[in-house]
Amino acid sequence: MSSRIWRRVVPILCAALAAAAAASAAAGHPSKYPASLVVIGGGDAVGVGADAAHPYRDAPADSWVTGTNPAVNSIYSRVVAADPALRGHAYNLSSDDAGIDDLGHLVAKTVALSPKPQLVIVDIDGDVQCDGKDSARVADFGTKLGTALTTLSHGDPGARIFVVSYWGSFSSYVQYLRALPLNARLKHAGKSLCQFVSAPSGTVELSHVAYVEKFAYAYDAQLKAQCAKVPNCRYDGGAAQRLDTTAGDLNVTQEDLSEQGQAKLAATEWAAMSSFVSGF
Repeated sequence: MSSRIWRRVVPILCAALAAAAAASAAAGHPSKYPASLVVIGGGDAVGVGADAAHPYRDAPADSWVTGTNPAVNSIYSRVVAADPALRGHAYNLSSDDAGIDDLGHLVAKTVALSPKPQLVIVDIDGDVQCDGKDSARVADFGTKLGTALTTLSHGDPGARIFVVSYWGSFSSYVQYLRALPLNARLKHAGKSLCQFVSAPSGTVELSHVAYVEKFAYAYDAQLKAQCAKVPNCRYDGGAAQRLDTTAGDLNVTQEDLSEQGQAKLAATEWAAMSSFVSGF
């Protein structure tokens, strides 16, 4: 074939290939995003306390995972913006009092869904209790988590599982506490290692902070280790743990995320999971 003819043929071939690709997409080429998702976990996932008007209630619309509040821009909202096929197919099986002992039950409810979810977000924290038994509790947490993730993987083998770390950096929380008025800071006072402030001085006890931080990281290490044993599971790499929290990110209880905090967590976790989520 002469170079002159070749120069004419190449653009025609390229146009034909582009048209074929467009026709394939129009005919229902599978999306690269999940068509269904579910979150199982605790209070953060149901937006507990995020509604300033009702700081002691769940606020599902403000959930960083499945919420519909545009100000939060949840994971659900972000995926729907990329592919509307997810709309109406997000499930939140979390509750504000759920812990590791509830995870097995939540997994059972997840694998019973029909159709089975393509993306499962696990947002479950370890519970540091400062009772002298935290070391043993971490190991038990790992065992129960590993069992639950394995059951989930076997019961929903087509799903991708994303595991979320404990939210909030301790250094930013210490800064937050120190910036509080004394009366507000004293709400955190007590003798337990889980209480970060001494009374009546209002001093932040860094030894208490270090104790809780140690075990929070230990729980996160279990999240990472147990997820690594399961096919199609990804840990967020400690993204939530590195979240810098400010006064505006917390609600009036000073323990739960505000609407702003939920939005910040959604953005943080989306950055950690977007490539994983878009690989379907």
